[in-house]
Amino acid sequence: MIKSAYISCNFNKIPPIIGCLIADQYGNTIMVIEHSSKNRNDFGPINSYLSENDKTFLEIDLISMYFSSLKTFAGQTNIQNLSNLEIHGSNIKVQIFFLLENYMIIIFLNSKTELSFKEKTRIVKFFEEQLTKYEFEFKHFNAAKSRKILSILEIKGKAWLKQINSDYLKAYKDIYLKKHENIDELTKEIEPMIKKILDEYLEYIHEDIVNNVSKEIKNKLQDILFEIDPNSY
Repeated sequence: MIKSAYISCNFNKIPPIIGCLIADQYGNTIMVIEHSSKNRNDFGPINSYLSENDKTFLEIDLISMYFSSLKTFAGQTNIQNLSNLEIHGSNIKVQIFFLLENYMIIIFLNSKTELSFKEKTRIVKFFEEQLTKYEFEFKHFNAAKSRKILSILEIKGKAWLKQINSDYLKAYKDIYLKKHENIDELTKEIEPMIKKILDEYLEYIHEDIVNNVSKEIKNKLQDILFEIDPNSY
């Protein structure tokens, strides 16, 4: 059941969080934290998800420059106090957070990933701590000494990202199973009522047919209830 849920959300191919990119306000990419590809079955790097094929392979540096232009656009118009943006696609979505006035964090997600407020806070806090602790290195990111330290931070960041994804999938699994259990209990209580109503309206129909219709209604009801997002209302 969990395997089917992962496949339906494409988590078996695209991780909940594909990767994160830190750039300065001018769109210069400073650091990239992402899943690395070891073989064809592993998750690919960010630009492999953003490029249709090798012929249209997108340079990752262009990504941050594009989103930097959105911040510039906001500054030149009447969009005040822009703190974050979201862009949704059918396979991938992007969340951009503008931090400490001079930086932006670009997070690439599976389109089915729904980060809670707590999860977003955890991610933003992690990057704020890095930007504050290594203020000199991020400010002078092209210096040889800075590049060495930033490379170490990228390695540590991959371990952090792996843990974030693991925690997300565990929470997703727990919520999925609990939701399934609750809906199953609910439909078990409703099922006798469905059967009673069908018996009244289909009095002269063969019992096997009535039972099959009752089960079909119950299954459809389960599917509808499972698709409802409790946070959407």
